[in-house]
Order: sequence, then structure tokens, then C-alpha cells
Amino acid sequence: MAGIEMKVYYIPEGIPNIKEYFPTIDFDKVEEWNIYVKDSAGNVLATSRQNQIGCCCIDDKARIHFINSLGEIDSINFIRVLEETESKSDSWQKAQRFPLDRTKGGNYRKNIRSNESYEAETRCYGETEQYWIKEFLDTPKAWIETILPNGFLESTEKAFIPIEIIDTKLPTRKNTQRYEYIVKIKFSMSNENQTLR
Repeated sequence: MAGIEMKVYYIPEGIPNIKEYFPTIDFDKVEEWNIYVKDSAGNVLATSRQNQIGCCCIDDKARIHFINSLGEIDSINFIRVLEETESKSDSWQKAQRFPLDRTKGGNYRKNIRSNESYEAETRCYGETEQYWIKEFLDTPKAWIETILPNGFLESTEKAFIPIEIIDTKLPTRKNTQRYEYIVKIKFSMSNENQTLR
């Protein structure tokens, strides 16, 4: 449109970004919200998306953030149903002296690498949300929101760890009416754990 300058505003609308401005609100009880940016005259300059907290908000949830088809970040909650750790290593042999002393030398591990893999599922989304679920499965980049371990002390620091979603096949519609859509995914951490070499 002639004479009107169009701009794109990025509003920090996530709960960690806004909760310090609203100290009286218990965000554990908030189900959805959006943010309006106004000028000094009260005119609305920009509006955020409609943010919603999905279901599966239990202790064993896995909240995954992903890049959608518009290049923005969306989030989806899953319930973790399986967690596995796989460890891999190479071997090397320390030379023995004669006569043989079985308490020394022998085979040792080196280049030890491990990674966690997960299976998760959600039953929170119906047929109308399946197009959005496809965007999630097709995303090039995703992160799991997690609390970092703190030894034997209670963990307090939250982090967003990159994950790799394993290729999958998902039935998004069937000929017969379905009352429940179960979305199951598998993913692993993008970076392996490595010990001293």
C-alpha cells in the first residue's frame, strides 16, 4: 500500500521473557496468552501470536520446540515413554611384560561416546491439527526444553538442547472415523557425550 511503511516485529513472548514484567501472575495456571505492543497514545503497534500451553503437562513431559514452515518457533508437548543410552567405544591393548602379571596391562576402552535416544507420544491433537503436526515432523531443527543436571543438588537451570528427530511415518487420516490421533516420535540428542581420550 502506498504511503504505509510495513514492518515485522519480533516480540519476546515466551514465559521466561515476560514473567518478570507480570510478577503477580502464576504462569503455571496460564493456558494461553498473547502480547500487544502499544505506543504512548494506546494505539496497538504489534500483536504476538496466540500462545497456547498444550496438554501432557505432567512430570514426564518432553516439551519440544521446532522451526515451523514460516521460519518461526513453535512448541509441542509429548510424554516420554522410553529413554535409552547407547555407549560405543574403540579398544586398545597395553603391552604386557614377562612373566605375565594379570593385574597390569590388558585391553582398555578409548574414544568412548554415548548418546541418549527417546521415544515420546502425544494424544492431544485431533484431525484438524494434523497439518501442523506434519510441519513438526518436517522441521529441519528442533530443541528439547530440559532442566540441566546439577549433581546431587536440585536442578534449577533450564536449557534448550538441540535434538535430531528420527525419520518416521505417521498416519494423519484414515477412511474410518478416528476418535484419537496418536503421534509417536523418536529422537536423539544432536551432540554425543564424550569422555576423556
